[in-house]
Amino acid sequence: MYFILQEMQKDLGDTPIENIFINDYMPQADGTYVKVYLMGYKYAKDRQDFNNETLSKNLKLPLTDVLNAWNYWENEGIIIKHETDDEYNYIVEFVNLKQYYVDNVYKHIRNVNDKNNYVDNEQLISTAKNPEIKTMMEEIEDMLGRPLKINEKQKIVTWLNKYKTKPNVMTQAFSYSVNNKKVKRFSYIESVVSAWYDAGVVDLDTMVEYLEKRNDRFSAYSRISKALGFNRTLTEAEMRTIDRWIDEWDFSMEMILKCLDNSTKINNPNLNYFDKILSEWYKNGFKTIDDLKNDKKPGKPKKETSKNKNKFHNFIQSDGISGDELEKIARERFEKKLNKLGLAIPEEGDDNE
Repeated sequence: MYFILQEMQKDLGDTPIENIFINDYMPQADGTYVKVYLMGYKYAKDRQDFNNETLSKNLKLPLTDVLNAWNYWENEGIIIKHETDDEYNYIVEFVNLKQYYVDNVYKHIRNVNDKNNYVDNEQLISTAKNPEIKTMMEEIEDMLGRPLKINEKQKIVTWLNKYKTKPNVMTQAFSYSVNNKKVKRFSYIESVVSAWYDAGVVDLDTMVEYLEKRNDRFSAYSRISKALGFNRTLTEAEMRTIDRWIDEWDFSMEMILKCLDNSTKINNPNLNYFDKILSEWYKNGFKTIDDLKNDKKPGKPKKETSKNKNKFHNFIQSDGISGDELEKIARERFEKKLNKLGLAIPEEGDDNE
């Protein structure tokens, strides 16, 4: 007995996509950007000549969406753009994700399976008395959506000591991995902590500086969180709000921080309050600080005044009305005013006393 596979009469082809892309990059990306990546990847696998106009036409997308997609994937580090004479039709090189992880992730993992390097239960209990570490553990549990296991707590405390990391920076490393990268694996999170340690990250300022050099969106989250005076990590909903400010409304960090300048004057600043302000700026077309400085609210329109007014200016002037008729109209108006004031109406011909 043996097994055989039926052969296709006509090979329609297939495009193998690495699981790293599906698990770590696809879930957090815009659907349009994923479509552009997959179609471009297929062309690269099939060794077909293509350009961004071809992608735009085949995917029925605006050319700007295609260009924005390549910018996004370049920032994520999984493609490389090689410039050509045509500004909009550069060569796109797809990074081998397995090799990328070997070079940038796994080399930072140091003896993660060596249990003897972890702190023991007594050390764990001792560190739990530290209010900063206690707060850190609570925030990490909120991010993971479950209580931490004992061995997980041991790992985290070990990383604090091993990589000389402050509890608030450790919290940011978990937020970066779980909320931003959508990865909950502890091996990956340790690789982030290790990479930050190697890059000289010792506090929130150096963390932001490091991430800004990598053009990482998380640096924007951190700067905004710091500007608001938050002593916690941002929630996923808050991150999505910031994404809208940057991606959809196209605000620079300078404009966002300008909006947040007044956060110190508010007892409990929250993103919803500033979201409304930025929404108004977006509707009014404000994109720079100068736009705000030059903004002038329209004043109340001035009432038109007639240059040559007489006591009959409210009447219809006409050459067809005689003097007697005009005098009659004026008297009727005059009598109405007297009635309103409760004064007696003089008889015609009476003289004023």
